[in-house]
Amino acid sequence: MESKSTETASHSFIQSVQEALDKHLHAVGIFFSLSKAYDVINHNRLLDKLDSYGIRGSVNKWFQSYLTNRTQFAEIFQIDKNKHTQYRFQSPPRTIKHGAPQGPFIFNIYQ
Repeated sequence: MESKSTETASHSFIQSVQEALDKHLHAVGIFFSLSKAYDVINHNRLLDKLDSYGIRGSVNKWFQSYLTNRTQFAEIFQIDKNKHTQYRFQSPPRTIKHGAPQGPFIFNIYQ
């Protein structure tokens, strides 16, 4: 939640549990980790949501272009100080079919 820390959320949850227990009620907590949330964004669904929010035409096409045909690869540099040489290892590029660059704007729209 905006302007709320995990500490605030924890305190609020603990307070709610204590109040429920004081009233002899059951308390249940469900927790979600969003650490990989950006990795699973479906591009078509995001573009449809943008359209439903009125982001159409050239702006929607820009987002489509931004998300389409993105690739990623891993690269490692190794320096051998004894031989004064550098080695570069690179994986082949892979097309990204899901996910989006991290940033609050895209993820907030997707929710």
